[in-house]
Amino acid sequence: MAGEGQILRNARVDKGWSLTQAEEVTKIRIRYLEALEEEAYHILPGATYTKGFLRTYAKHLGISPEEVLERYNASEQQPEKPLIVEPVPPPRKKPQWIKPALVAITGVVALVVVIGIASLSKPQGTNIAPENIITPLPTAPQEEIAQQPENTPPVQTPPQNPQNVIAQENEDVVAQLVFSQPCWIRVNVDGQFAFEGTFTQGATKELRAKEQIELVTVGNAGGLTVTLNGKAWPSLGAQGQVVHNIILKKDTESQVSLVP
Repeated sequence: MAGEGQILRNARVDKGWSLTQAEEVTKIRIRYLEALEEEAYHILPGATYTKGFLRTYAKHLGISPEEVLERYNASEQQPEKPLIVEPVPPPRKKPQWIKPALVAITGVVALVVVIGIASLSKPQGTNIAPENIITPLPTAPQEEIAQQPENTPPVQTPPQNPQNVIAQENEDVVAQLVFSQPCWIRVNVDGQFAFEGTFTQGATKELRAKEQIELVTVGNAGGLTVTLNGKAWPSLGAQGQVVHNIILKKDTESQVSLVP
């Protein structure tokens, strides 16, 4: 461990803050603050968010963000042990004569079966020469055709009114999220938790609500583009910037809270 986590923990204790108080000040969730202090960086969404959280936490604690990031970068540059992969032995090839032998044996067995059936079914006193036996060819399976009872009127689907469809679409709040860079995000729909997670570059997500959609936290504001009901939403922020509480609601200005 590079020691940056211990520096953050000592600074927080010197200020007399609990993790709950640190969460209220920094707007960073407790589980991520614990991960920063314990240097358990695998819990965080990625390296971009880890550096942003380290910088934000250090600023609020009154210590040098550059020193913390320098220690973090030193721990990330440690060489990894080479992975030794044992060679996989090539698959054993079967002798080339096996396939022709199997085909010949199968043909002989089939011929014996046909001759046996023919000898059992022929009338007494009648001799059938083997060369006159005709092996029946397999017939293709008959396809079953579903028949519809006569005089049954066809089922008619009532036409759907296009105006009703358009009205229903206009009643909803529909947001299209396009991720141009890796981005961690947490979303509430109509006041209820919907999902959270990391989306890769090129991913898209469509959200639909009756009242509003809240982007609770966006870990990389510059990597996310939002379209609300067919209209482009203003930029959420710069690359690597963390923003909170973005309200997507028809006929309402955006409400954005940025992490310093």
